[in-house]
Amino acid sequence: MTTRYPVSTPSNFVLSTDKAAPLELVNNKAEITSTVRFPDAGMITSREEVTDRPLQVLEGSLPADLTGHIIFMSPAGSIDMQEQAGKPLYPSADGTSLFNGDGMVRRFDCRPEGIRYTSRLLKTPCYYADAASRPGTRYADLKFFSSGLARFSFMLGFRDEINTACIPVKFTGDRHWRLLASWDAGRPYEIDPLSLKVVTPVGSNQEWREQKLPFRYGPFRLVTTATHHAYDDHTQELWTVNWGKSLLTMVSPLVIQIFRSLTRGNPLLEFLGKIAFWVMMQVLQFVSLILHVFGFGGEDFVRLMRWDGQGELKGWKVVLPTGLPVQIEQSMHQVGVTRDHIVLMDTSFKLGPEQLIPNPLPGNTQTERVIRKVLNYAQFPDTNVYIVRRSDLDPSKDKVVAHQVKIKREIAHFRVDYDDSNGIVLHVAHNNAWDPSEWPQAYDNFVPSPPNPAPVDDRIDRLVGMTVTTTDLNYLGRYVINPKNWKITEEKRVSDPACTWAPALYADNGTLTAPEHYNTIYWNAWGCWDELMTEFIANLYKKYKYRQLPLQEVLQYASKGQPASLCRLDTQSMTIVDQYAFPSGYFGNSPQFVPRDANSSDPTDGYLVCGVIFDGAEGQLNSQLWVFDAKNLAQGPVCKLGDSEGKSLFGLTIHTTWIPEIAPRTASYCIPVRSDYDPLLQDQPEIVRELFEQEVYPHFEA
Repeated sequence: MTTRYPVSTPSNFVLSTDKAAPLELVNNKAEITSTVRFPDAGMITSREEVTDRPLQVLEGSLPADLTGHIIFMSPAGSIDMQEQAGKPLYPSADGTSLFNGDGMVRRFDCRPEGIRYTSRLLKTPCYYADAASRPGTRYADLKFFSSGLARFSFMLGFRDEINTACIPVKFTGDRHWRLLASWDAGRPYEIDPLSLKVVTPVGSNQEWREQKLPFRYGPFRLVTTATHHAYDDHTQELWTVNWGKSLLTMVSPLVIQIFRSLTRGNPLLEFLGKIAFWVMMQVLQFVSLILHVFGFGGEDFVRLMRWDGQGELKGWKVVLPTGLPVQIEQSMHQVGVTRDHIVLMDTSFKLGPEQLIPNPLPGNTQTERVIRKVLNYAQFPDTNVYIVRRSDLDPSKDKVVAHQVKIKREIAHFRVDYDDSNGIVLHVAHNNAWDPSEWPQAYDNFVPSPPNPAPVDDRIDRLVGMTVTTTDLNYLGRYVINPKNWKITEEKRVSDPACTWAPALYADNGTLTAPEHYNTIYWNAWGCWDELMTEFIANLYKKYKYRQLPLQEVLQYASKGQPASLCRLDTQSMTIVDQYAFPSGYFGNSPQFVPRDANSSDPTDGYLVCGVIFDGAEGQLNSQLWVFDAKNLAQGPVCKLGDSEGKSLFGLTIHTTWIPEIAPRTASYCIPVRSDYDPLLQDQPEIVRELFEQEVYPHFEA
């Protein structure tokens, strides 16, 4: 069942009803004056580390029962981006995604006298190697470079930037909450909740399988996992995944896209193309097998992993009932846990050459557009869910069977009820026809063409690096899966043109515990902006199979500008019962639910705290915290807090968490950095081993 709210077309536009009108949009140059402008403040960040800086109440009053510690995670640019006094830092100045950057944890301590702000860069071993190999240093020949969604060195390997989420955990014997920092392309690390310093990776290098690539690189291995590891407070276990793709799986979407591009519109070429495609796939299978034998090509694998906070990780290879390995086509951003099941998902954040090498021929604009059109592809429109029975997880075995369920439309974020006695209940945001793995490039054109304000910096186009906007009105959904036959027994979706444009992040009362049932979930939608509607992305999704609104109608909405918003979803009735739209020029992001009482089970008894960025007077860039009454979003924020001197700039933040108290870490679990990396350095050049001895190990052995 799908609930679609009435959609009204902006009155100052006329929709074309010409059925013969071409779908190609590259020549659409209609000049539009947008009423909503994405703020420049969203494109900046700060690498400044501060301690206990007070935030001032700028408007309203701070609730006396706002307590605990709110934690934001964010990417903060790379080590070779040096801040200059009086000038903002643009982390995407080199054309990379805003999601690529050193992890910065930002903690807001709620005290009776006010809120105080502390921030720390998360300095993993690869961070120190990156710092030591900057241009002009002794190890400059080993230097890292940012490329799309990754930061890489041919001699040293891949950075583990842990910049996306922070996860509270409390295991058997722990007196206080512990914190993990994570992202999709590296091992999670444990950090000290009080000092926010990096303490230890979770699992040694030997406990994680790397993503094999068809070339060799340095000791910092590429490990693909989930950002949202699932902590089960009932059993005090952490569940996560370690997965990888074979060469064939990595290149298959590109091969399909190339053949479609070359044969589209010609029946004879399409027929011959199918034959050639079959032959090509057989060749690729053979090449993939040969590379795998010699240790290069890799294989498709998913390992479900359990950690008790003290010992080694226990892993099971996840296979289908046929015995074949589970094949992940895109990514595994999130893991869910119920009383009797573990929920895995092939999430809609694709990772291909265009996400890693976005500018193969800098300066050759037209050629780059052609290369991207041939190599890039749309995300998969359906979502594969893989469910494992916890009773099948035998510690004496190394394999477990997962059952596959397909859900129509894309999913990146979801929540799952802990009680699965009446079926496995998934609460999801559908990012249908919205591709968060894409961002505007310096050579992009826009549809419709937005106003062209002066760039905030002469070196870059204004919005290069920010995620593109959605090309359809999106949904919030609820699905019930019967674990007896693995069929979907109930599905409901709701959309609203006021608050479901690009639903990105969630907030609820499940930060510390897994609720039996989610009755209320808050969703933060990023809106729909003509400034982020590129011609490329519009053409890529113009024929999207589950389209809700005609693309031309979406463009009408984008031209007017649909701002970021908050909404409260009643998951039982699947109705949006409360909502708030941020003012024009403001981008509200990273919502966090803060309960009035840490022991309360009422999912609305508390506050919703958001980061808000906007452009102030005379070009001043601003970052603030806005506090909402969770029971009344529509009334707007009850309090706005910020730095009166404008020094605390958050930029783009991502996921958040909350803990009721903080204390120095006392857990004894630790993976020594030297013993972790020494085995990987045995076959490395002398200069690499010297860098570790001189610039990496001393930071962890003092």
